[in-house]
Amino acid sequence: MRGLSWRTGIRPENKALLGSDSPTIIDIQLIPVPQSVIFMPIIAIIAIVGVVILVIYALLNKTISDTEREGIIKDVLNKDAVLVDFGDGRNTIVKIFGIVPASDNEMLDEKIFEFYDASIRGISVKFRQKSIATGDILVGELYSMAGEYINAAIVRHGFARWSASEAGSDQALLEAQELAKREQVGLWNPAIRQLMEEKMRQQASGEMSDDDIANLSVDPEQEETKESRDSE
Repeated sequence: MRGLSWRTGIRPENKALLGSDSPTIIDIQLIPVPQSVIFMPIIAIIAIVGVVILVIYALLNKTISDTEREGIIKDVLNKDAVLVDFGDGRNTIVKIFGIVPASDNEMLDEKIFEFYDASIRGISVKFRQKSIATGDILVGELYSMAGEYINAAIVRHGFARWSASEAGSDQALLEAQELAKREQVGLWNPAIRQLMEEKMRQQASGEMSDDDIANLSVDPEQEETKESRDSE
């Protein structure tokens, strides 16, 4: 890389100020600074900042994943959220991680909430936080004090599907879903699937009003008994 240079003269009125021995012509040359010298510190700074950000992110994620708190399930808010008292003076909304509850069309709401009332409402639990949803809603895993994975139990009973997009690495949820499928319980019950299809057909054809559909409840066990009688 070459530098810039030029030649300039001294005006007569300024020569008197500089002295008689001063040169009439002055050569000026600028020594260039290599671009690598300029950019290397910038690149180093950017790299250091990037590393620091990654370390902080990893530490925050590890802290969240390692967080385990004990509390009491005070209430069931909906099919995938409960209200937990962690003993900090307020109740916290906890979204159950890794599950997609049965839809309204699958008509299992009554069974689901019966299960929640009998199995999880009011019990002491251990909570492992996975993330934070909007606001103050926490997302995570719930365990009974005896160590039962409640998220997997819900899937195991066929009341929810495993959410592969949210909990793709959760082997317990996958295994719970495979077992529910094999045993054809809950939303994997053929009677439930048949009833859902019939309900959607009737809704589309206008044979059922919105009120009829909203008030419709189904007991899969009764349907299975009915199917057995019809086959005989």
